[in-house]
Amino acid sequence: DASDDADAAVYDGFLSFSSEHHHYCGNDEGFESDEVRCLMAWADVVCDPKVGHARKKEALECMCLGLRPQDLTECSRMAFVRLAFERGVVDAAVALIELGVADLSCAASNFLGDFAFNSDVGAQAVLDVFPRLERCFRYIFADHCLEHLLVLDAALLLCANIAATCPSGHSQLVPLVRPICLKIIKSPTVSDKLRGNTILLLANLSMTVGPELRALRVADALLELIVERRASVSGRSVAESVIIFLHGHEPCQEIDTLMNLNVISQYIVPIMERTIKGDEFRGMYPHLLYSARLFQVLAQCRRYAEALVANPQVIPMLLHVSREPERPLRVESDLEGRRLALEALWSLARLGFWPPPAALEPPGRTRWRRRRRGRRRRRRRA
Repeated sequence: DASDDADAAVYDGFLSFSSEHHHYCGNDEGFESDEVRCLMAWADVVCDPKVGHARKKEALECMCLGLRPQDLTECSRMAFVRLAFERGVVDAAVALIELGVADLSCAASNFLGDFAFNSDVGAQAVLDVFPRLERCFRYIFADHCLEHLLVLDAALLLCANIAATCPSGHSQLVPLVRPICLKIIKSPTVSDKLRGNTILLLANLSMTVGPELRALRVADALLELIVERRASVSGRSVAESVIIFLHGHEPCQEIDTLMNLNVISQYIVPIMERTIKGDEFRGMYPHLLYSARLFQVLAQCRRYAEALVANPQVIPMLLHVSREPERPLRVESDLEGRRLALEALWSLARLGFWPPPAALEPPGRTRWRRRRRGRRRRRRRA
């Protein structure tokens, strides 16, 4: 049923890499794997104009299951995305959404979200057809349409996965999702999954459209959600990240509240640990870009920078990320994530918090020379 469609969807966000695979492949590696052949057989079903809608819906659901990070190597995923795109599966899936049939739209949206997951090529392919998707989704993103919950959930997850990998598309996404996001966050009746997908989308968007989200007072709604514990951990998703991205660069009540809740040890350090390992965090796979951004933003403010260095795990973690040039790139934005880790270290050094003063002292002989020069100056003055 449609709920199975939603469960089959892969969560991306700010980040996402598979926990089992640690290298990219050559151009042809993975193309002949059994997994790719099976997925391409289902893609052919979706692209075949003679196949009925029920069969196509089944094919879409099977591809969602097959694309899960735990079931498909990185090489095979890359191979499938390239082959399926050339076969026309993206256009075929969009055409099914355009029919306006709820369960079919849900299945096709979930597939496109998984297709865009952790793939620059896949996300860009979906972004290229987004004007067609926007026309389909506009009615369910209207203020009065929370009744289309399953399709809405799939559409929001699709938008979140596009936003995670293609910041250039954020300007297209904001006008579409603006009417519905706050309503979902504040609603006591929506599922944690729907609320979590909405927050994930906001986190991805906040990297580039912060002024618009601040004007909507998104942080106020999220902070209320966190403080009052009105949602489960998965339902809160990455709400803390959204608040930090929007307000962490200067002292403010929002970040002070998070600090009082031990956000560094309870949230920031754990999400970077999961990012480094490639593990899941609150139902999504975090990209290095977004995890490193947390440190980089807070390190700009003296008060919060001091709180960062007070945690003994922060400096080693940032050094580990920035000193790994051989670390395989899952998406192109990983390079930007490394840069942000270095920038966080630079900010901590600029403020005098790192390296610690003792590390700047020269060895004993140099200190002795400094003392001798000091005594000589005193004798000359005498």
